[in-house]
Amino acid sequence: MDQESRTNASMEDQTAAAQSVENSLEPAQGDIDEAMPTSPTNAETWTSSSENGHANSVNNDTTSGRKSWKNSVTFSITSAPKGKPSIGTSYTDNEVSIDGSKSIGIKTRRIFNWTGSISKETKDGIRPGRAVIERCEARVGCPIKARIKKRLMGTRCNKGKRTLLMPMRVDIPAGSITAIVGTADSGKSSLLKFLAGCNDKNVHCEGVVNLPGTSSFIPEETYLHRFYTPRTYIEHYRKLISSSGEGYFGSRKMDKDDIDKFLDSLQISVDRRDTIVGDPFSHGLSPGERRRLEIGLSVLGAPDTLYCENPIEGFDSETSLHIMEFLKGYSNHPSRRVIVTLNKPSQFVWTLIDNVILLSHDHRLVYSGPRFDLEKFFSYNKMPTPKRFFSLEHYLSVVNTFRHGNQADLWERNFKEWRENANRDDESEITEEIDGFYSSAIPEVRIPKIHSVDSKDFRTSKIWLWIHVFFQLLKRYLRNMIYNPGMVQIRLGMYTILALFLGMLFYDMDTDSDVMAAASCAALLFYSTSFFIFMVGSILPFLAHDRFIRDKEVLNGIYHPVTHHLAVTVSMIPAVLLLAFVITLIMVGLVKFHNPVTYFLIMLLALWCGEALAMLVSLNVKNYIIGIIVVSGVCGCFMPLMGFMVVPSKFPKWLRWANVVPFHTYAWQSLMFNEFSGDESGHNVLELYEIEDVDVGRGMFVLLGYSLVIHFFSIVTLILKNPRRMSRKLKAS
Repeated sequence: MDQESRTNASMEDQTAAAQSVENSLEPAQGDIDEAMPTSPTNAETWTSSSENGHANSVNNDTTSGRKSWKNSVTFSITSAPKGKPSIGTSYTDNEVSIDGSKSIGIKTRRIFNWTGSISKETKDGIRPGRAVIERCEARVGCPIKARIKKRLMGTRCNKGKRTLLMPMRVDIPAGSITAIVGTADSGKSSLLKFLAGCNDKNVHCEGVVNLPGTSSFIPEETYLHRFYTPRTYIEHYRKLISSSGEGYFGSRKMDKDDIDKFLDSLQISVDRRDTIVGDPFSHGLSPGERRRLEIGLSVLGAPDTLYCENPIEGFDSETSLHIMEFLKGYSNHPSRRVIVTLNKPSQFVWTLIDNVILLSHDHRLVYSGPRFDLEKFFSYNKMPTPKRFFSLEHYLSVVNTFRHGNQADLWERNFKEWRENANRDDESEITEEIDGFYSSAIPEVRIPKIHSVDSKDFRTSKIWLWIHVFFQLLKRYLRNMIYNPGMVQIRLGMYTILALFLGMLFYDMDTDSDVMAAASCAALLFYSTSFFIFMVGSILPFLAHDRFIRDKEVLNGIYHPVTHHLAVTVSMIPAVLLLAFVITLIMVGLVKFHNPVTYFLIMLLALWCGEALAMLVSLNVKNYIIGIIVVSGVCGCFMPLMGFMVVPSKFPKWLRWANVVPFHTYAWQSLMFNEFSGDESGHNVLELYEIEDVDVGRGMFVLLGYSLVIHFFSIVTLILKNPRRMSRKLKAS
């Protein structure tokens, strides 16, 4: 009988859980009504910016039942009209006055529906700082082992969709720091990327997010250029941000005092401010200093919402505390929100958190609200924190499905019931007082406000801004070519050693005129052309590192990826010129090749095509090791098609067209014609390889066009894979 009772109770719990999930998909009337400020439980302040730049707020006081309005605030809760920006900027939309007050025109950001279909909440609006998730799934394919097993044994391969987040509603109050915590694989990063609008390609989410203002995303890994110091990096970012038209920076430079005050807030000591970032080639800043510098660079544009993915992962408790103190100081502003994911914070870090979003192992929302109410919630459910225990560790242990069975759905229902009974559905629950003495001593992080240039000035036109950003990036990557050993110095040494080896091996061979010398010279031209181009794959590790920096800066709206690509392409010209000059100097000097200028131009264009190929591969392959394999495979396929191993007439009929595909072909044929044309014996060699009618000028023109075609495909790839474009598509499709 007890067994039957437990079975019936379990069935009732499952039915209630299904009904709870079904109800969570329906927009509550309270959510729709909260498009306009309503009377909360205690006191609530809504803050936004008016057209004149002053803060406007509305205070709700439940004790008196009145709403006191400052500066006659007007809220806008409609979608953006066509042609207006959809992310990272603000605009004025349809205005609604409240209590008959005069309409001033509040600037708010569009409320996005990330799937393209307008839900009821999107139409009627949800209040600022709220996000509603209806569905979030990832497409899962069959692993390689399962595919092989399916082919050999006929077994089924389970592929389909994997749930990342269950339906939930979370609040991120302004002027606070919100932490997303949970067990491993609970969906912390998925929720953060959903809020930021930068989900992975295989992730599909539906929901509504209303986080007004500009935003900035900081990934988990730290990627910085090695040659900058904290001072020079901040100055460089100041120029980029002012050129992009975002932030407070404009024509006036930040002086030394401004930079020092900002570095003080980052807790980077004075003796480390002129130290380079560093990399595997040279020692520089510590990992904690690099992380704080990266966060500081991300907030120079004063974004309203800052997303940080595991900002303290892998650091000691003291470094973690420094990072979180800076983030806490940055959030001490009425219009800013800081959202972080945390795995295992210390107790000191935990006291800096204002708002908490707690997720269970099966991706359910267990709690969303002030940190101070967490203990009340668990005590209400008869799970208080034992004495001398770290509270967060206790909360994670309680909701962990491995330790206490599959009770996440029960905790989800308990939280909804507790929130409804306590009427905790507003931002006023985030109190301004934080336990402990650390938080009370943290001042607000002040971003230096530098007035921008008048918008009527011709210099603020899009063309001028694009040119300014282009030259700033060009200066960055010219410095990268100089100070990064892997970009030029190591490659120059490799090319020099190989050219000297070949030059000494074939020393003064051109003075001979026998058949063997001609064949050896042809082989040398084939090998040098093929291998010198093949060696461009050595640049891929550094292009892969730069790719992460570019994606981060493009996502945060600092510049367009095409501008970055053009700047990197132009910055590589001096390096390719230097490499081609060294190769020409050694090979012509030792082997006595003919027409040094022509040899230099052909080698220059061949290397330029190789650089373009390496850049295209780096855009499509994240792992540089796979990129090196791809470049090696492409070069390996191109070498036999050049016409040296097998002349084109001996190709199979269905494959003869492949001789004109590799750019190696035009480089080798032009070098051969440059070397053997002009006498009868040389003409016989050209006839042997069926290249007696080659036009060197045409070959160089084809090489130039080939490189431009590769760069065109790189630009198309950048446009299609632009993370900022993909973020806009997710939010405003």
